[in-house]
Amino acid sequence: MSQMINVGGKSFIMLSQIEAIVPPESAPLKRLVSEAKDKGLCIDLTYGKRTKSVIFTKQGRIYLSATLPDTLSNKVSAQGNDKKGREG
Repeated sequence: MSQMINVGGKSFIMLSQIEAIVPPESAPLKRLVSEAKDKGLCIDLTYGKRTKSVIFTKQGRIYLSATLPDTLSNKVSAQGNDKKGREG
């Protein structure tokens, strides 16, 4: 069963597909997001709120989230620890 992570609102991403979660402040990241939008590879999950996280996936898609990167990272870690607990 694939685990999902809540990235804000009522939106979820498959945990196994996440490559990186980063803050959106740097100019290079803003350019990457802009290019992804032009190519149709950027999915905005902020529901009109300010973008606080940029999530890169293994498929090359970029997701924008209104949840802080630290919060998302903690959710990823918690789900990873939960999965280990059930397997061991």
